[in-house]
Amino acid sequence: MSSSGDRSVVNDRYEIERRIGRGGMADVFLARDLLLDRPVAIKVLFPEFATDPAFVERFRREAQAAANLTHPNIVAVYDWGRAGTTYFMAMEYVPGRTLADVLRANGPLTAHQASTVALEVAAALAFAHHGGVVHRDIKPANILIGDNGQMKVADFGIARALGASVETNLTQAGAVMGTATYFSPEQAQGGQPDPRSDLYSLGVVLYEMVAGRPPFSGDTPVGIAYKQVHDTPPPLRGLVPDLARPFEAIVARLLAKSPDARYPTAESLRDDLRRFREGRPVEALEIARGARAEAPTEAVASTTAVPTGPENVATRAMPRQVALDQPPVEDVLPRRTGWFLLAAVVVAVALVIGGVGLYRSLTGDQVTASLTVPDVTGSSLREATTRLIDAGLNPVPRPEPRDGIGDDIVYAQQPAAETPVERGSEIVVTYNPAPVPVTVPTVIGVALDAANETLTARGLRAVVVDLAESTEVAEGLILSQVPPAGVEVRPGTTIEVVLSSGANEVVIPNVRGQMAPDASALLTGEPYEFTVTPVEEASETVAAGAVIGTDPAIGEVVPRGSSLVLIVSSGTDRIAMPSLVGADELDVDQILTDLGLFADITYVTVPFESPDAGIVLSQSIAPTVLVDPGTVVRLRVGVAAIPTTTTTSTTVAPDPSVTLAPEIPTGGDATTSAQGAG
Repeated sequence: MSSSGDRSVVNDRYEIERRIGRGGMADVFLARDLLLDRPVAIKVLFPEFATDPAFVERFRREAQAAANLTHPNIVAVYDWGRAGTTYFMAMEYVPGRTLADVLRANGPLTAHQASTVALEVAAALAFAHHGGVVHRDIKPANILIGDNGQMKVADFGIARALGASVETNLTQAGAVMGTATYFSPEQAQGGQPDPRSDLYSLGVVLYEMVAGRPPFSGDTPVGIAYKQVHDTPPPLRGLVPDLARPFEAIVARLLAKSPDARYPTAESLRDDLRRFREGRPVEALEIARGARAEAPTEAVASTTAVPTGPENVATRAMPRQVALDQPPVEDVLPRRTGWFLLAAVVVAVALVIGGVGLYRSLTGDQVTASLTVPDVTGSSLREATTRLIDAGLNPVPRPEPRDGIGDDIVYAQQPAAETPVERGSEIVVTYNPAPVPVTVPTVIGVALDAANETLTARGLRAVVVDLAESTEVAEGLILSQVPPAGVEVRPGTTIEVVLSSGANEVVIPNVRGQMAPDASALLTGEPYEFTVTPVEEASETVAAGAVIGTDPAIGEVVPRGSSLVLIVSSGTDRIAMPSLVGADELDVDQILTDLGLFADITYVTVPFESPDAGIVLSQSIAPTVLVDPGTVVRLRVGVAAIPTTTTTSTTVAPDPSVTLAPEIPTGGDATTSAQGAG
């Protein structure tokens, strides 16, 4: 790295502004690309990982592969190289937050919201898989949600470069910590991942988005990896009672232990997610029902008794995830509110209690033996209810809000713990109900004061986190917001907004074909005010001095007054063949001599007195074709035919009155003598 003032510059191009992230193997910085004058994210590997030549070579090849992944849902990779004793990668900077940040701040998402995220991630994976790239590290921290609401998958390429190290040592510091949670079983066993491994990881992310926790956790990465291979995830509907069964079936299919039991491609996953969002039957649930119909009754009735040996990995793909022995839920509610959750819990408790009473009335089980009340304070309402029912008691939920207590946490019970009571006694459990979520309204395009009025009415508030230039949103109006409109959040949540600083961006005009001085005058004047640097480039199609293009490209939106390279044609050494047909031979010779070309002439006889005599009839190289100096062009030139003369001989009878002169020998021929005498 070099130094520019108080800031470091990587590769003499990227000026580091501040660190924005730190991972197990690299730091991530916000930087300014000095050449193209745009923000970029720079990932700089820790030096200790740059000493392994094999790793560096994988990193280089995978960075090149990632640079070819141009997709709206993939963070673009612009550049890579060496920086001091380590290596860096320059990537697209996406202002916003990671999915992990959103889940920490706002809690679980609804199935509808989670499917929105999964659709865009699956689109990125489908494109990458077609390009022969497997991500290998899909997790919430690698899913970015931009301020404009667009989602992008990060760390393509470097995730694959990490693959070798991760797979050879599950306990390697920094490589597995935090990612073993999202490993596929085949990755955990050291096998070679394929595109379906990414789909398993996406299934873990989907599970976490709606349940608020991943399916497996543990004290060490090795322990988590073991569970990925051998354990069945807790049923989602056991954690989220009102979860739509089709969505649960989709997640279950993604989390199948055997890759063959998962979706074959990311495109097929996207199709099923669309069917779920449109309320149509999903393929995952149909497959699960088919498996239920074909399996023996015992195999479905008890999911906890399934062996964990390798030969049963495929059979254990979905039994606990999709409750196959229950009727399907066809009507999926669009969102889950706090009151709906409360109603669902109370109804579930009532059904259980009613079932217990019905069972006793039918079987005559009227046992009234005393027992001791367990202590359920500090537990969630769901856990407390389950423990009391298991103990033979009837829980009675009582919602009473209290500050300082977590959502749906029991903080009191009556009778108290350790109190002797009869079996079947009612136990009142008092808990702090989760507040009713509110839906975030859209405040984009309105002034801050008006936005705060709208948000305050819903128990929310706005805070300005940044200013940004915009050609579409007027100065002082809100340009973007996080969380986006339509998301459900807790009352009191802060909505982060970015205000527009006005229209200070322009579109590079089309100056292609204009002469360089004219184009430069246009670009440096209003409203562009660019700093123009002309650069010559040879061209056989654009005349010398004319504009070939610009960098950034024509049509791009850039800040007013930014730097711009004007690419000007320097012409070419080649010569455009002139049109010679119909020209006089003498003129053609001069034309070709002046151009540095040569003629190879073939004469063609034309009739005597023809206008084509001395004229070029054809040329071997067509007009306007570019040729090198010294090229010989073959010409056909007309030449007039020589005329023929015809003499007629007449015999005249001798006149007797004429006396012929005596023959005088002169030494010449007879004809000459006669002509001389006459």
